Amino acid sequence: MPLLPFPGLVRLVLLGAGLAGLGACASAPALQTVELNRAQADQGGATFRQGVGMAATAPLDDLNLRRQEVPEILISARRAPYATDGLRRCRAVMAGIAALDDALGPDVDQPEPETGTGDQAANMALDMVRDTATDFIPLRSWVRRLSGAAAHDREVQAAIRAGLVRRGFLKGIVLERDCGGT
Repeated sequence: MPLLPFPGLVRLVLLGAGLAGLGACASAPALQTVELNRAQADQGGATFRQGVGMAATAPLDDLNLRRQEVPEILISARRAPYATDGLRRCRAVMAGIAALDDALGPDVDQPEPETGTGDQAANMALDMVRDTATDFIPLRSWVRRLSGAAAHDREVQAAIRAGLVRRGFLKGIVLERDCGGT
């Protein structure tokens, strides 16, 4: 009997951590680059440490024991994506767009935040941990259906789609009224 209950998972976590470090330190032609790579490696390590708990416990999502909370702004958007109540002033419209940006992340016309090689390697390692953890569930798709996790995921995706539609609608109002922002 192995000393660890999931030796394959431990190997993947260690491999992911090694990849995070290797990806960030892959090139070192000058001292400045070495310092930059160290900073990226540190950032990648922090990203990995922050996300490893969620990645390793991903099966809780499949069993519907942990649910992703849907922000209220997306629930409202799902109920009425084209509502104009309270949108008389440009400031209110811009505030609605900002709230949706907070819930959804940047829109296609906004620059995405840059991720360094350390973060990229950490995210790849987290994906490996998450995939390995969820692979332990036999007949995963059926478990997700029977536990209600698949239905909840559909609800979350519908709320996200409604939020995207609402944000586009509000940006159209901004353009129509010439509010000075997009």
